[in-house]
Amino acid sequence: MMKKRAISLFASMLLLTLTACSQKVLQEPPNNSGSQSIQSNLENALQTPTKNTTQSEINNMSQYYFYTANEDESSVSAVNVATMQTTASIPVGKGPHNVQVTPDRNFVFVVENKSNTVSAIDTKTNKITKTIKVREGPKHIIFSKDSKTAYVTVTEMAETGEMSGSDKKGNVYVVDIATGTVKNKIPVGKMPHGLRMSPDGKNLYVANSNSNDISVIDLSSNKVIKTIKVGKKPAQVAVTPDNKQVFVTIGDENRVDVIDTSTMSVKKSIPVGKTPVQDFVTPDGKFIYVANTGSDSISVIKTETLDVAATIAAGSKAHGVAISKDGKYVFVTNAGSGNVTVVDAKSNVVIATVAVGKGPRGITVCD
Repeated sequence: MMKKRAISLFASMLLLTLTACSQKVLQEPPNNSGSQSIQSNLENALQTPTKNTTQSEINNMSQYYFYTANEDESSVSAVNVATMQTTASIPVGKGPHNVQVTPDRNFVFVVENKSNTVSAIDTKTNKITKTIKVREGPKHIIFSKDSKTAYVTVTEMAETGEMSGSDKKGNVYVVDIATGTVKNKIPVGKMPHGLRMSPDGKNLYVANSNSNDISVIDLSSNKVIKTIKVGKKPAQVAVTPDNKQVFVTIGDENRVDVIDTSTMSVKKSIPVGKTPVQDFVTPDGKFIYVANTGSDSISVIKTETLDVAATIAAGSKAHGVAISKDGKYVFVTNAGSGNVTVVDAKSNVVIATVAVGKGPRGITVCD
C-alpha cells in the first residue's frame, strides 16, 4: 500500500503550481538512459521503517530544483528533485563552468567561462534576464546574504583564452546585481577558482590554483587581509558553519588541506581520491563531501575527527558538489558521463543517477 501511495503522490506533484525555484512551463525531459530504477530508489529513500513520508514533505520536495552548468554544450539543466527529471534545458553563453542560486532564490547565475560573461536566470521562468561582461576566464560566483552583490573569480588571462601557465594575478570582481555593473576589483592570487563566504558574511576565502594559496578578503574593506599557503592546485573551499575550519581541495596532491581560522594556517592534510575538485559542507557542519574527478568517487570527511568516513562511487570525472538545505541529499556532477549522482546523506547510498547536458561541472540547489 505504501509504495502505491508514494507513486500516486509523485504523479500528483506534477500538477502542483510551484513557487520560486519552480518552472511555469515544463519542457519534455530527455531520455535518462542508464538511469536504472531511479523512481524506485527515490521512493525507497523517501520511506523509513518508522515514519511514513507526509504529503507536506513531498510537496516541499516538488518545489525545489538543482541546476547544472553543462560546459561542453553551453546549457544549464534544471532538474525537479521530486521526480529526478530534467524539466528545462536553458541555452547560455559559451563554456558555462559554474552556477549558483542567489540567497533569495530569485535567480540562478551562470558563469560563462569562454564568453567572459555572467548571466542571470530567473528561477520562475528559466529565462536569462541579464548578462554581465567581465574579463577573461571567469570561474565561480557567490553572493552577499542580501542578494544584492555578487563576487566573481576572474583569471584575467591573455586574450587568446589560454587558461594555464600564466603568472598574471587574477581578481575577484564585485558586481552590483541590480545594475549589472562591476563596482570593484580585488586583486588576489594567480588563477583564482572556487570561493566561499564565511558564515558571518565578513570574509571571502578564494582558492588560487596557480599560486597555491588561499586569499582571505575582508568584505568591509574589500581587501586581502591574509594569504595562506596550501598544496598544489587548490580548486575550492568549504567553510564550516561555526567558522572554525576551511577545507581546501588540493587537486595535484590528492588531498584536502584543513585551515584553522584561529591561526589562519593549515593544521592537517587529509588524503582523498585522485584530483579532488569541489567540496561542500553539510548544513550541520559534521561532514564535507569531496568530488574526486580523477578517481570517479566522492570522499566523505568527518569534520570532528578529520578523517575520511566513507568513499562513494560516482560517475565519470566527478566534479561539482551541492547539498540540499535540509542536508538529506548530496548532488555531484559527472563531467565525463553527463549526469548527476544523487546520494542519500544519511546512509551514503546512491539513490539516483540523473542525465543532464554534456560536460556538467558546476551545480547548485534551489530549495
